[in-house]
Order: sequence, then structure tokens, then C-alpha cells
Amino acid sequence: MTGSLAITLLAALGSALVLGALAHRIGLAPMIGYIAAGLVVGPFTPGVVADPDEVLALADIGVALLMFSIGLQFRLAELREVGRLVLIGAPVQVAITMAVGTLIALWLGSSLPAALFLGAVVSICSSVVLVKIAGEGALASSPHGRIAFSWSIVQDLLTVVLVVLLTAVADPEQSSIVESGLAVLLALVFVGAVLVIGSRLLPVVLGRVAHLGSRELFVVAVAVIAIGTAALAHEVGVSVALGAFIAGLALAESDLAASVLGEIVPLRELFATVFFVSVGILLQPVAVLAGWPLVLALLLIIVLGKGAAVAGIVKISGRPYATALLSGGLVAQAGEFSFVLATVGLEIGALDREIFSNAMGAVVLSMLLAAPVARGASILGSRLERRFPAAPPTVRGSETRELRRHVVLVGYGVVGRTVARVLEARSIPWVAVDADYPMVRRALEAGKPLLYGDAATREVLDAAYVDTASTMVIAISNPLVTRQAASYAMSRNERLHVVARAHSVQEEAELRRLGVARVITVERQVGFELVRHTLGRYGVSEREVDLILRQRS
Repeated sequence: MTGSLAITLLAALGSALVLGALAHRIGLAPMIGYIAAGLVVGPFTPGVVADPDEVLALADIGVALLMFSIGLQFRLAELREVGRLVLIGAPVQVAITMAVGTLIALWLGSSLPAALFLGAVVSICSSVVLVKIAGEGALASSPHGRIAFSWSIVQDLLTVVLVVLLTAVADPEQSSIVESGLAVLLALVFVGAVLVIGSRLLPVVLGRVAHLGSRELFVVAVAVIAIGTAALAHEVGVSVALGAFIAGLALAESDLAASVLGEIVPLRELFATVFFVSVGILLQPVAVLAGWPLVLALLLIIVLGKGAAVAGIVKISGRPYATALLSGGLVAQAGEFSFVLATVGLEIGALDREIFSNAMGAVVLSMLLAAPVARGASILGSRLERRFPAAPPTVRGSETRELRRHVVLVGYGVVGRTVARVLEARSIPWVAVDADYPMVRRALEAGKPLLYGDAATREVLDAAYVDTASTMVIAISNPLVTRQAASYAMSRNERLHVVARAHSVQEEAELRRLGVARVITVERQVGFELVRHTLGRYGVSEREVDLILRQRS
């Protein structure tokens, strides 16, 4: 890392930490503080100036890691549930929003090329912002989350098409029709290749790395796959975000998915913060204030126009009011792909600096309003649902796959397997988590319900459904992982009964302070067995031995 890059990263993260904490303190989303940090370290305000190019490069890494992690949590079967609605609805919404945006921009005095680019800018939503305001769990598990996120993925694909077509219209000499068609075809081939080949190749590669037993190498391998696929996508003309998402989706069905997600989250959060700082760096406050009529018009189209179009299309498809309104509210914002489109327009001369800044101002304002707009849509949808109740929804198979009142086994060694055999004999459902990949593979091939990953990782425990479990049995000998797993599991499920093993009286005391219901201490149990055997040799009955041991426990 060069001195310049180190200073840039320090300025970006340091200001994001201070202003993000301040925003959180006063009840705002930290994201707002991150964007404000970008303004502080950007070139258009006095004081410390971070290198914009370096920040934007780091921001691309954040977008790639975020989208990769989201892809890991999706299943193609879940996307197919909303496939027809999204595949038809998203292009229709983009066409409607783009037409309205273009007409209003022309009315306000923009040239036709500029108006077309502005219409495109307001028609695309941000997957990154969507994740932040909805939460990853809601995106994967709720109807409106699946619709909104699938909608954003289709828009990502449409962004590739829009970039090619708008470049051809605004600058015919730079891109012929044949070249435009080939660019779109190449993008579609890339997506298909990553899904088909990647779903077979990537799990094998990661599996071989996992066999080495090195967590550090596993983390490096995950980062290489996420960032490498995103970089390759950029080279073939596909967005970084879409490339990374497709790579995650290719791994989603693998038994490694939960562990990969757990390892990528810390890196993702770090670089995703830099993305929001980069948004603030691009903003020119003076230009935004000077061009407020255009900024306001674009903002209204993004929030009201796009949100209403999506909600209307979803409602027409037969979904309840709450699902339709919240789907519309979640995508009523813009972000990274709008930046891509606006930057292309700036580079080919369709947009000048002032109009570019106005567009960026509208995009940033939509990001700041994203959370309250989504909350408002949720409230309005609930009220409409009470006023016009729909028929009870049909329960889908993918929504009933969760385990309930089961036992989560942490560790599938000798102790864990013993517990599992007893549970199976009594027909009690269970799922085990273990970090020994070869052993997990063998167990999976034998039909056992296992997850590969570190039990100290929240995402791995979430994949084991600790929130709906009845009991957790921690059968590993790592005291740190035991405490972390028990603490997180009990925070997710207040009724969870946790049984853990400890190797010393000190470990037992720490686990009891955490609230673990039953702690089996190895030292104590070994001592008890030695006492039982010794007293038995002297003729003491089993009943009397049990009484003595209970008094000593």
C-alpha cells in the first residue's frame, strides 16, 4: 500500500467512523454519516482531500463483496417464484420511468441525448442501498424482499443494454449496431457461463482449499473468487455488482455457502462503507443548489414515479397491497448503476459537468430518503391491507423448509455423533455445524444434516436456524467458539436451552454467567467417574454413590 492510498483509506474510514457514529447517535442511518464523510473529504469542500480515483476503486471492491454475499443467500428456485413478474415487470417499469424522465428533462431544456441519459439514470435502483435498508434476511425470506431484489438484478442486466444503446444513440460514430449487439450478447454469455460452469467448478475449488484446514487460505480463496469474478465481468462489459452477484449465486447451492458468507462479511462491511463515502465525494453541493429545479424533478421521478410504477405492476400481478407497496418503496431510490450511466454520458459528452452534478444530487438525495420512504410504504401497505383484506396466501415449499423445535449440534466429532445417534433413535430433528470439511462432506454423502463452517460465525448459526431451535448442544472443546456460539444463539432465541461442555471450572463459571442452562465440565465428570469406580471397589452401592456425587456437584 502506497502512502497516498493509506492516507486516502484513513481519511475515508476515519471520517466515516466519526460521522457514522454521530448519525447513529441522533437516530439516523449510519449510511447518511458515510455520505457526509465523503463530502468532508471530497474535492468540493475545504479541508482534507482524499484521492477520488482511489476511493472509487476501493468502493468497487465493496460493491463486489456485498453483491457476492447477497448471491450466496439466494436460491435459483426462490428467484423463479417471482421470475415472470420480474422479467416482464422490470423492463416495463424501466421503459415507463425512462420515458417520463426523458420528457421532463426535455421540458426543462435538456438536449435529447442528455434527456435520454437522465431518463435512464432515474429508472435504475441501487442493489447496495436496497440491502442496507431492507436487511439481508428480509431480501431472502420475505415476498417483497425477493421481488425487490430480483427486480434490481434484472435492472442490472438492463443497465448493460442501456449503456450500449444510449452510447450508440448519443455517439453513433463510437458504436455501431453490430458492435452494440455483440456487447449485449457477450454480457449474457458471461452471466450464463458463470452460472453453469461456476456452480460446478467453484465449489470444487473451495472444497480443495477447505481440505487444507487453513482458515486464512479459505478467506483468501473466497476474496479471490468474489473480486476476480467482478473484475472479469468489468472486462467483458458487465457491471462489477452483477458479476459478483452471479458468482455468489453459483455457490449458493453448495454446502460451503454458509461458511463462505461468514468469512466474507467483515471484508464486505469495511469496503461497503467506502462505497458510501465515494458517493459523497462525487457530490458538488454548489451545482446541486444552482440546478435545484432539475434535481427536484429527477428526485420526484426516482421516488414517486419509479416507486408507484413498481407497486402498480406488482399489485396487478395479484400480490397483496402490503407486498406491492413495500416492493415499490424498496426500489424507490437510485445508486451505483445510475452513477455508471451518468459517467458514461459525461465521458461521451451527452452530459456536461453541471447536469451530471444535478443527476448525482438527485441520486444521493434518493439514497438519503430510501429508509423513510420504505417505512412509509410499509405503513401505507398495512393500512390498505386492513381496509381491503386479501385472501390468505398460499404457503410455498421454499417458505416451509425451515427447521423448528430442533436440536443444533455444534461439533460433529465423537461426542456430537453420539448425541446425534440418540436424537435420531428418538426421531428428534437435528442439524450439526462443524469446521472439519472432509468429515462434513462424508456426513453429507451419508445423508446427515450438516453445515460446514465456524460456529462462532453468525451467518453459519443462522443457516442452522438457531432462532427456531429448541436446544443447542455445544460439543466442541474450543472455549472461545463455545462462548461466541452460545452468546449469539441465545440473543437470537430467548427460549433456547443451551447445553455446553467445558474443560475447567473457570470455563464453566463463564458459561453460566452467559446464561447457558447446563454445563458439563470435563474435569468434574472425569473426577466423578473415578470416584464412582473407586467407591464401587469398596462396596459402596450405586445409589449411595449417586447421592455423594450430587452433594459434590
